[in-house]
Parts: sequence; structure tokens; C-alpha cells
Amino acid sequence: MLKKLSFILFVSTLSSCSSFKFTEPEYAKDNTEKTVAVKGIANLRNVSGITNTEGKKLKDGLIYRSANLHGLKPKLYDDFEALGIKQVIDLRTPAEIAKSPDNIPPGVDYVNLAAFEDKGDQLQQARKLVLHGEVTRTDAENRMLDFYKTYAVERPEVIRDIVHRVLQADAPLLYHCTAGKDRTGIITALVLKVLRFDDATIYNDYLNSNNLRKDIVYKRLKMAKRAHIIYPKLDVGVLEKLSWIESGYLAATFDVIEQQYGSVDNYIHEVLQIDEPQRQHYIDKFTE
Repeated sequence: MLKKLSFILFVSTLSSCSSFKFTEPEYAKDNTEKTVAVKGIANLRNVSGITNTEGKKLKDGLIYRSANLHGLKPKLYDDFEALGIKQVIDLRTPAEIAKSPDNIPPGVDYVNLAAFEDKGDQLQQARKLVLHGEVTRTDAENRMLDFYKTYAVERPEVIRDIVHRVLQADAPLLYHCTAGKDRTGIITALVLKVLRFDDATIYNDYLNSNNLRKDIVYKRLKMAKRAHIIYPKLDVGVLEKLSWIESGYLAATFDVIEQQYGSVDNYIHEVLQIDEPQRQHYIDKFTE
């Protein structure tokens, strides 16, 4: 699990449009969320403006998601503080954080909740595998699927803590991983499931990371293409496969949840330990 996850984290950091013809990813079709522009933070958005199955709209300015906050410099703190965010949940491993620690304004609570353990220098090992062409595109896809199949069920007590912190927050909150697409995408999907949003809305929110990261990914893929001169066995297609997200990845998470717990509702009740009265309380709290 750790080697597979570290591989994903490495390629996520590799990935402006280029003249090369790359495969187009799945994009969100209905961009109803509010994207937020704060220099130094990629894939930042206000999860709001979407309607659940009860016809209620998610309130504005309560839940934020993004990539890591390492690029948020002190001179940009005013833009971040204007969002009213009082708590940041970092989903990354301690090793990731050590290399790119978050920069956040004073007075903002910070907590690190990694839903897996990180042992050894797995990122460096993953880097060698990619650069020396020891990973195929099929293997890359399988690694992604394996990660999505385990993240929500391997350390459920941590996932429970994350979801409860999001839903119990009394002020705007932000959570993030490295690129804001995989771990952040799964946590968002689970929160939206609790709040009774349908699959079409949840998947659209999830795929919006491709829309918002398009320029970043193409720029990195172009750089990787040039690196092929130094690393002739480097398969840019592997990086391409892992730089984007796919609806099939998130579906793998829900499939495993249904296999192990019978339904997502059962997972919410048994694993997240949210009963129906509490669930309705959260729906009333976050929607209007």
C-alpha cells in the first residue's frame, strides 16, 4: 500500500498547454462550485452552490479544499484570511510535510491527519521506478485503483476523525493533500455523501480537479517529455495517467465500501458513526 501510494504522490508532483498531443482527461461538465484565487494555492475552491437530493443548496464559505499550502507566503496571508478559514486539516504524510510544510497565518488551527502510515523513503523509490521505466501504464492505473480501494477502509478511525472535524466545524475550514485531487477528493465525496448529494454531483465535484489543474499538469508533462533525453526509459504516458483523476478511481472507493459494509449508508452509520438524526443535523447546518 505504501509503495503504491508513494508512487502516486511522486507523479502528482511531476505533472500551460504544450504542442504535444496528450490524452484529454475527464473534465467536470457542470462547474457550479466557486473557485477561489489565492496566489500560491492550487486547486482551491469553495465547496458550495450545489444542490442535494432534498433540494437544499450547500452554503457558501464553509468548506474549502485545495492542494498544499506551501506556496502561501506571508505577504499573501491577507488574501487567505479574507476567506475566514479558522482550521486547516493536512491529509499528507509526515514525510511530505517535512519537504513542503504548509504556510498558514497565525491564529489558524492546524492538524495533520494521515489515513495511512509512511515508512521509509518510499517517494525516492517511486521516483527511481518511474525514471527507469519500470512501471507500465497498466501498472500505473492499477496502483491508482489499489490506493482508492484502500484509503477509506484501511484506517477508518482516521477517516472518521477527518469527516467529523469537517462537519463539526463552527467556522470555515480547509482540508488538503498534495495536489488536492486524490485524498482530498475522497474526503469531499464522503462528506457530500453524508449530506445526501447524488452521485452525479459528487463525481462532477471530484473531476473538477482536472479542470482546475489543467495548466499545471500540461506544463509538467511537457517538462517530463524533455527529460526523456536524460531518462530514455521514462514513459511520459505513465505520468500522464497518474497526473489526472478518473471517475473509475472514485468508483473503486465506493465499490469497496459497498462490498465491505453493504452500502455507503451503512459505512456512514458504522464507520463514520453518524446516525440519521446527527446526519440530518449536519444537512440542516450546511445547506439552505
